[in-house]
Amino acid sequence: MFTKNEYESILKTIYQISNINLSQSNEGFKYAVLQLFSQNLHFHHTLFWEVSDEHLHDTPVLYNMDQHTLQNYLSTYQYYDPLHPTNIQKQQSIQLMHENHDCPPKHMEYYKKHFLKANAYDDEMVMYIKKDQESVAAIGLLRKNHEPRFNQKDMLTLLYLKHTIENQYLLHQYTKPKSTIHVTDREEEILAYICRGYKNIDIAKQLFVSENTVKKHLQNLYRKFQVTSRTKLAISYLQCKK
Repeated sequence: MFTKNEYESILKTIYQISNINLSQSNEGFKYAVLQLFSQNLHFHHTLFWEVSDEHLHDTPVLYNMDQHTLQNYLSTYQYYDPLHPTNIQKQQSIQLMHENHDCPPKHMEYYKKHFLKANAYDDEMVMYIKKDQESVAAIGLLRKNHEPRFNQKDMLTLLYLKHTIENQYLLHQYTKPKSTIHVTDREEEILAYICRGYKNIDIAKQLFVSENTVKKHLQNLYRKFQVTSRTKLAISYLQCKK
């Protein structure tokens, strides 16, 4: 399926990802991976997300994409995306948009017409990074409308890379620079309720805000503490207070 040059590019990428500096910042590590995707494999439009509780954190690292497109996606279209964590076929870590049959066809057509085509994109693919069978990060790849659609060869390319990327990403979580975690007064209030076992709807009532507002704060807290569940968040927060 692959030419000799394509195999060499894949092997080169695996080697270079294996040698990425793990002690750099979270953003620096992600950008380095995406840069190799573009330089070696011609995946030129990419995003590296954090994932928790089937939600995408709202500050991914972008490569050759603009903030306006990202904000448009987050504010209006993300839950129509066939490759969003809430819509994917859970057993597959690497997926092509046009092969996802779990997403309602009307949602997919709406997403393709009003988001992808409106932003000059035509297709997308995703690779989910897992820890203990749970998705903790995702690399999204898009193709412009003048580029070929993603195919099985592209999917296989990511499959060859997945083990190395996953291992390096998880190792990086333990070796990246430690920093003081700053939380706002509102986040501090929410954390106090989380530690007491309150549900989102109960926290919202206590703080006189919407449940969606609570969820938004939780996503930011998951990102700040680098955790993927309420229990882990509470434990990390209490450890930081010691």
